[in-house]
Amino acid sequence: MPWLIAAAAALLWGLWTLAPWFRRGAATDHRERHGSSVVSIQEITLGNAPPNLAERYFRRLPRFGGWLLWQTRWKESGPSVVFFGIPLIRFGALRRDADRETLTVARAAFSRHGGTLSFVRAGGRVRIELRGFRPRLFMPLYWHLQLPVHAAMSRAFLCWLSRRPAS
Repeated sequence: MPWLIAAAAALLWGLWTLAPWFRRGAATDHRERHGSSVVSIQEITLGNAPPNLAERYFRRLPRFGGWLLWQTRWKESGPSVVFFGIPLIRFGALRRDADRETLTVARAAFSRHGGTLSFVRAGGRVRIELRGFRPRLFMPLYWHLQLPVHAAMSRAFLCWLSRRPAS
C-alpha cells in the first residue's frame, strides 16, 4: 500500500510541475534566500489586469485544488485556507498600493510567522510573489512537495486570468 501512495504522489507531482500544457505562458522562478526563507514568483503577460487580484485569487483557489478538499475564507481581517475545518494558513489584512496588493502570513500550520504574498500589476504583466516564506518542513521536502503545489495554483490562476475577457 505505501508504494501506491508514493506512486500517486509522484504522478500528481509530475502533472502539476512538469506538464507544459498546464503552464500556458505563466513563468515560474523559485529561489531560496538566507537559509530557510523562500522566494517564489509566477508571472504572465496580461494586457489589462483586473482589480482585486488577491480577492479573486482566494475566491478561485478552491476550484483549482478542488481534489484537495480545501476551502478559502475571505474576511476583513484577512483570508485563510482551511482543510476540513483546520486552518492551514491565515493572512493579515490586505494592503493595497497603486500596483500591488500584499498579504502578510499571520499563522500557518506548515510555516513560521512572516513572509508576504503579493499580487503585482506592472508593465503589462501580472506577478504573484511569495517572499520571506519560511516553511517548517525539511527544505528538500518543501521543495519537492509543498512548493510545486504553491506554484501550480498560482500558475493556474494566472492562466485563468489570461483567458478572461478584459473587464
